Amino acid sequence: MNLVRFDPFTAMRDFERLLETTNTWTPRVDVLDRGNNLVVRTEVPGIEPESINVTVEGGTLTIKGARSFTADETEDNYHRREIFEGSFERTILLPDGIDPEAVTAASKDGILEISIPKRPEVLPRKVSVEIQR
Repeated sequence: MNLVRFDPFTAMRDFERLLETTNTWTPRVDVLDRGNNLVVRTEVPGIEPESINVTVEGGTLTIKGARSFTADETEDNYHRREIFEGSFERTILLPDGIDPEAVTAASKDGILEISIPKRPEVLPRKVSVEIQR
C-alpha cells in the first residue's frame, strides 16, 4: 500500500500563482452624494496625477491610468510580489441630471476625488406653502 502525503495548502498556492500571473488590478471606488455634487473616490496609490485620465461622456464616467515601477527593480529577486502594476480602467454609469461640463478632480494621498455637480433642476428645493384658513 502506497501512502500519498496530502498538503491542504497546495490548491491555495496554485490559486495564488494564477492570480500572480494575471497581473491586472482594478482600483476600488466609492460613489456618494455630497450636497450638490456626486463624488467618486478612487484608490490610486503610486500613480502620478499626470498618468490618470478622467472623462465623462454619454452619462458614463471613465477613469484610466497606469502604474509601473522603475526599470532597475526588474533585476531584483522577489520572494513575493503582490503589488500589481500595469494599466486599469474603471467605468461608472452616472445618474441623469449631472453637469458634465463642470467636473473637477483632485488627487491627494493616493485617493483621486472626482466631483460632479448636479444640475440645478434636479436639486431638492424648499418651497414654502401658505396655509389658508
